[in-house]
Amino acid sequence: MPTVYDPIKVGTMWLKNRFVVAPTVKNHALEDGFLNQRVLDNYEVEADGPGLVICGMSFTELAGQAFDRQMGVHHDKCMAGLANLAQVIHRQGAKCALQISHGGTLCTEGLTGQPVRGVSDKPFLPGQEPVALTTGELEGVLENYAKASARIQAAGFDGVELHACHGSLNLQFMSPFYNIGRKDKYADRTVLFAETVQAMRDAVGPDFAIGVRFSTHEFGMEDLGYPGQTIEETRELFIPIAEKIGIDWIHASVGRIGITPDHSFPPVYMPHGVNVKYATACKEVAHVPVMAVGRLMDPKLIEKIVEDEQADMVALCRPTIADPRFTKKMIEGRYDDIRKCIGCNWCLHCLFIQYDAECTINPSYGREKVYVVTPAPKAKKVMVVGGGVSGLQAALTASQRGHQVTLYEKSGDLGGQVNLAAAFPRLYTRDLKNLPDWLAREVKKTPVKVVMNTEVTPQLVEKEKPDAIVVATGAKEKAVELPAGAKNVVYLWDYLRGKATIGKKVIVLGGNDGAETSVSLAREGKEVTLVEEGSEIAYPSYIFMFSCRRQPLSRWLKEMKVTILTNHKLKAATGNEVTLADQSGAEKTVAYDTIVVAVGRESVNELYPAIATRGREVYLIGAAKEPGNMKDANQEAFWVGRHI
Repeated sequence: MPTVYDPIKVGTMWLKNRFVVAPTVKNHALEDGFLNQRVLDNYEVEADGPGLVICGMSFTELAGQAFDRQMGVHHDKCMAGLANLAQVIHRQGAKCALQISHGGTLCTEGLTGQPVRGVSDKPFLPGQEPVALTTGELEGVLENYAKASARIQAAGFDGVELHACHGSLNLQFMSPFYNIGRKDKYADRTVLFAETVQAMRDAVGPDFAIGVRFSTHEFGMEDLGYPGQTIEETRELFIPIAEKIGIDWIHASVGRIGITPDHSFPPVYMPHGVNVKYATACKEVAHVPVMAVGRLMDPKLIEKIVEDEQADMVALCRPTIADPRFTKKMIEGRYDDIRKCIGCNWCLHCLFIQYDAECTINPSYGREKVYVVTPAPKAKKVMVVGGGVSGLQAALTASQRGHQVTLYEKSGDLGGQVNLAAAFPRLYTRDLKNLPDWLAREVKKTPVKVVMNTEVTPQLVEKEKPDAIVVATGAKEKAVELPAGAKNVVYLWDYLRGKATIGKKVIVLGGNDGAETSVSLAREGKEVTLVEEGSEIAYPSYIFMFSCRRQPLSRWLKEMKVTILTNHKLKAATGNEVTLADQSGAEKTVAYDTIVVAVGRESVNELYPAIATRGREVYLIGAAKEPGNMKDANQEAFWVGRHI
């Protein structure tokens, strides 16, 4: 029985184990695609443990650059940086490959300075007017793939991977959604793919490893006019073509940006290992090793995938962002030390607004040498008030710097509001607790004194006389004044605590927190009406703009037949009926059994003005400062802990 810890031969490469760092766009390079020390430092940490690091995706020509500070392999001037990168990874004991891509209609004219070119004139972005690449122009595209592959080989890498997934140029030609209207040979959806792989193989010879990352199944929505490549086509058409040319591994991803991003980058709502079955389907017909990828957050699941021969290797993207030493900790058996990804997709959101990738739960991601925690010049007595994410992170970091830290929590539990956000009965948000749970375990390893069930007052502050105080007292639910006749009113947090009795017909007030609430209630069999005063459902502040969280929520609201009433206010209520008015004053009545109030949070910070006197070092952080998202709370707390 194979294990993820066993060596494996992939093409001409012998890998020491079956862990793979997945190719991740990080926007850590320079604007022209050349590498810098930041890129080297980041990969140096990630390469300590896995058998293979696939550095992600690098553009083969300027017209194919999709991200602002994406790595490039488009010019011979890239060679020095690439050679340094290969050397850094090799020194850590891992093999390395580089993934290459032309972005096609993922690109923008504002970034490349050139008209957007694709398989057809079908746009990817609103307002985009792409021009179909001609047959002659595609010869140049193929030549650039070949040149990039040769550069990668010459720089000392062990392999190269083709990005044929998620919406880049190769997938656009492979996809029945984009490949329309062509009259040349590339109207055949297999031709450009085959010619690209052949050009890469011709450039590097028979002994250099080449892999392909497929969107093995696009999850097309044929009923809405969005057809997609299917797993059957991948198995029957594309894998045989790749193997005939001489491919050495298959990297089995899924989905397409813009249509099904929640499959490409499965968010917190999705099951762990949601895409593994597609890797297994590929493995059933492939004669080369197959990598599984997608929500592989749990060490036991990772072990089982290889042991059960569902895939030959496992590729880790977001788990490695959350904890660059994920693999090393697994190898050493330190499962509880792993800082597990929460699937919030902040890293992806950053990329798609052209920022550098950051991590909600790993504040030092991409700044490993800059954000190192160093000893404080003078040890201080530090009081941290509040045991949520921001309080735990501030306490941990301050203690790591050598301060004498006491953390006070008013309740009997650590974790704060995240415990509630992770508790939807019929919507999987449990992984949000990964961060406070990990922080609590890490705090226990330090000298931090944790005092539970204790409310900090100005009198306690005067008694303890700390040198520095961190106020992280969190937030509370906003109260609303409802019409006098309203009955059976429940607040969201009581529902999440399991303390509420909710009837069959439910009115949910608030289109932010109410979106997830409505999906959960509808899945319990409730008839749900979601009422929002504004013009659209905005979603909670921790659900970022990128559609791989908003999109499935919107889809589920529709699938569960939730009635959505925007631009409506609750005007009157009786024991079994509410009256709602829109902006014009038109009224409608809706029957109900229960009203669930989910209108958001407001800060709890009464302590701060009472103790923030001149000459006292006091910090107000997290939701106590302003209710927001876990990323802001955690990163701000880390900064404060580093600067006390």
